[in-house]
Amino acid sequence: MGNPNFTQYPMFTIHRFPFFGKRFFKRIRKIVGCVTFSHLWRLVIGIASISGRKSLSKFTQLYGHHRTRQAISPFLTQAEWDAPELLLENSLTILRKLGWKSGDTVHLVLDDTQKAKRAKQRDAVSKIDLHAEKVYANGHTILGFAFVYRNVVIPCAVRLWASKEYCQRSQKKNNEHESVEFQKLTELAADGIESIRLPSEGKVIVMFDKFYLCDTVTKACD
Repeated sequence: MGNPNFTQYPMFTIHRFPFFGKRFFKRIRKIVGCVTFSHLWRLVIGIASISGRKSLSKFTQLYGHHRTRQAISPFLTQAEWDAPELLLENSLTILRKLGWKSGDTVHLVLDDTQKAKRAKQRDAVSKIDLHAEKVYANGHTILGFAFVYRNVVIPCAVRLWASKEYCQRSQKKNNEHESVEFQKLTELAADGIESIRLPSEGKVIVMFDKFYLCDTVTKACD
């Protein structure tokens, strides 16, 4: 029947932590703490459950208004928890569950994607070339990394690219947000490669398109 129309079909509500997610979230609870965890598991389950465009309104409806927009938004933008480390830790857990052994070979795939954004005031929004739509528009350039092990694709890192103009603005004294140092997309890729680790020693084959074939990235691979 395709994706449900949220204006016609009522959404189910999530009030309790689902039993099937206990194994997946077991290590996460220890890393982020109980208060942050209550928001995190709802968002993860919500992202997996909601089809089509995601929004704070849909999340609020999904939880039966148990969590308001005002509660969800600050968690996403202000809460102090290490999202990159959390993603990597979970990917390593999945590798172990798939039977990872020292000396095994794993592929690390990296590629960028563009996402159009309507709001112009969001962090790191700039005019970019949307390859899929073949147009220029305001949006984000997102660099993603994933392990491929035993035919299973496991996301392990995400990096948001910021333009030179945005980085310069972020370093001004009146800026209320985090100061960001400018990096080329290839430099961002190199940093991502260097930050990723394995459960134990193994052979890594890094895969990317020819745009990333430069000394900066190949040195990071070495």
